[in-house]
Amino acid sequence: MAKHEKQHTGMHPTLEQPRYFPDLHASLCVDIRYWLAPRLPERYTISVERGLSMADEFGATKQYRPDTSIDRAESPEAPYADAIVVQPPSFSVEVLGQPQRYVAVRDKDESLVTTIEILSPANKTGDGYEDFRRKQEQLAGKGVHLVEIDLLKQGKRRWRDERVDQADYVMTLQRAGDSLANVWAVALGAALPAIPVPLLAPDADVPLPLEYILQEYLKKSGLGGRLG
Repeated sequence: MAKHEKQHTGMHPTLEQPRYFPDLHASLCVDIRYWLAPRLPERYTISVERGLSMADEFGATKQYRPDTSIDRAESPEAPYADAIVVQPPSFSVEVLGQPQRYVAVRDKDESLVTTIEILSPANKTGDGYEDFRRKQEQLAGKGVHLVEIDLLKQGKRRWRDERVDQADYVMTLQRAGDSLANVWAVALGAALPAIPVPLLAPDADVPLPLEYILQEYLKKSGLGGRLG
């Protein structure tokens, strides 16, 4: 970035436009994967847009596709090399509409541990919103940690809390078995937080520095100096 160019902090409204958001969405999914992959313990692998097959309460099977997923599996050794300070959440909200949980034995090669979702416009309107909400509730009911990154001001949010509605951008973490979801509320022009990505006990959370990843995207895409 040239010295005379102004560096924008946090999300920019221009990036929410249909002209730019699909590329931002796809790039952040890949960048999040590449950030987390070398920082995960060797028992995990991480993949982008890996489909999930889940049965609903009527026994019907549907394919779901989270943006990023972390599975229990074997992977090359990946040391923790960066000291990132995870920021505390702005507040917590009650998790509603969550189905009854049950104890399950997980296959180490296949069982899903955590999903990271970057919400798209389709997740926040009409049938897409309802489908996303049901899918997240099913995943939570199956003991999966849920990380949601909402970089869109428009559309519905699945958390019934006015503080969530008033925020420009929202990141949430719903840990498996928790009746509260931690929320990071971010105003327009403010830096995105570093948030924790949970794993299986006793493995520690892995910090995910969203502002750094966003700024790297702006530099690589050439958009950093062109946002008005």
